[in-house]
Amino acid sequence: MTSPDANFTPVRRLISTVTNADQAVVTTSADHGYVTDDWIRLIVPLSHGMEIDYEQSKITVLSTTQFRTTIDTSFRLPFVVPAAPFTPAHVVPIGGISVTDVTRSDGT
Repeated sequence: MTSPDANFTPVRRLISTVTNADQAVVTTSADHGYVTDDWIRLIVPLSHGMEIDYEQSKITVLSTTQFRTTIDTSFRLPFVVPAAPFTPAHVVPIGGISVTDVTRSDGT
């Protein structure tokens, strides 16, 4: 059996904004490189207003810098960029579906 690609390297991206919606849309400051059905973890310190620190979600990619989550932020405080020095809000992938080379022992 050929093992799955073990070269998964999480790419941390800074978050520019997060929408208030039943499925929050996250915008990153640079091309995120994620694919639909990847799993991510949001790290958003309370200094950013919206309390979504360490929440996980499967995503749907909307563009090179945006993706939709399954996290409901409808009734949370809006995402803000703090005026004082802060720990930046960021996103880290924690898993995905990018396994491309898996075969069973019978060759199928």
